Amino acid sequence: MLSPTSLRAGLRFRALCRVSILVPRRCIHPCPRVQAAESPESMIANIRNTSLFKKIADKPEALAALRDFAALLQEQGIDASAGPPSTMQMFKLAANSKFREGAKRVVEELQNAGVDLTSKEAMEEIMKLSSRSKP
Repeated sequence: MLSPTSLRAGLRFRALCRVSILVPRRCIHPCPRVQAAESPESMIANIRNTSLFKKIADKPEALAALRDFAALLQEQGIDASAGPPSTMQMFKLAANSKFREGAKRVVEELQNAGVDLTSKEAMEEIMKLSSRSKP
C-alpha cells in the first residue's frame, strides 16, 4: 500500500512530466466584437459644423422631414451606418411609394430651406461627412 507522502510525490512527478501543448483557440461569441469607432458625439459635431446644417438648423419642417425619412429607411430594413444599400434594396426602395413620397418631401423641404442638393459644394460636404463616418 502506498503511503500518503509517496502518493503526493508521485502526483508531483506526474504533474512535472506532463507535456502541455498549446493549441490556439478561436473565440466564438454570439455578439460582434467591440471595435474602435468614432464616437457619435464627434460625428454629430462634424455634421453641425457644415453649412448644410446651419441652413436647416432653424427650419423645423426640414428637420422633421429628415427624421421621418430616416425612420422610413429603418422600417424598410436599411441601416445607413452599415454602408450603402445593396442593388436589390435600392430596387425595392424605388418600387415603394412611401419611400418615393418621403424622398420627394425631403428634397422639397431642403429646397425651401435654401439647400441646393445639386450644387458642387453641397455634394462635397455630404461626401466628406460620409467618408468621416466610416470606421
